[in-house]
Amino acid sequence: MSTRAALVTGAATGIGRATALELAKRGYLVAVNHLGQGPQAAAVTDLIGGEAFDVDVADADAVVAMVDAIEDRVGPLEIAVCSAGIDCEVRIEDTTDEMWDRMLRVLLGGSANVLAAVSPYMQRRGVGSIVNIASELALSGDAWHVSYVSAKAAILGLTRAMAHELAPAGIRVNAVAPGPTDTELLGDRWRGSDYLATVPLGRIGRPSEVATSIVDLAEAAWTTGQVLSPNGGTVIQ
Repeated sequence: MSTRAALVTGAATGIGRATALELAKRGYLVAVNHLGQGPQAAAVTDLIGGEAFDVDVADADAVVAMVDAIEDRVGPLEIAVCSAGIDCEVRIEDTTDEMWDRMLRVLLGGSANVLAAVSPYMQRRGVGSIVNIASELALSGDAWHVSYVSAKAAILGLTRAMAHELAPAGIRVNAVAPGPTDTELLGDRWRGSDYLATVPLGRIGRPSEVATSIVDLAEAAWTTGQVLSPNGGTVIQ
């Protein structure tokens, strides 16, 4: 059994998939979380080994059961990356209670559920690293995106609070806030020439580039409570 195990939620596609591949390249045995994307998740595990887990991160009990199984069958978790995501572009007056609930439960709740499930194991070992995936829009805001931006901004607060809470146990908690990245969740308005003309580096990002930032941050031994935003210059702070 590998002594270097990692969990990536939302790992069947996009940034999560690229992160699972990057972790495997660096020697981790990766647990691939997904929701109803069995063929895509199987394609990832065929490439890197590990094991796939079809679990809704919004379900706290299911996340605890998944982490228990990972610790038993995959290995002691050193890294957890909370990458499961959904998107919703709609004006606030058209944002329903159901939209708000699902966005907050998956994005904010999903990250919190993973933190709550993995941190007891990590605390007992006195080591661990958790990376939450926010968005550059949590830093800049965006029209017609209120539930998504609100949930992603809340992830930054979660990250900072948990960095304080878990640091005494040797656990680091950070966030990556990617700019527009070439995944299936990226809408057409981010791909047009008008938008790209506003990006200082002139293009959208590649999932592999974001994944490198995520894993570099996960392995940064003296870094916690920080937000890294690989975004091509769309937000410069």
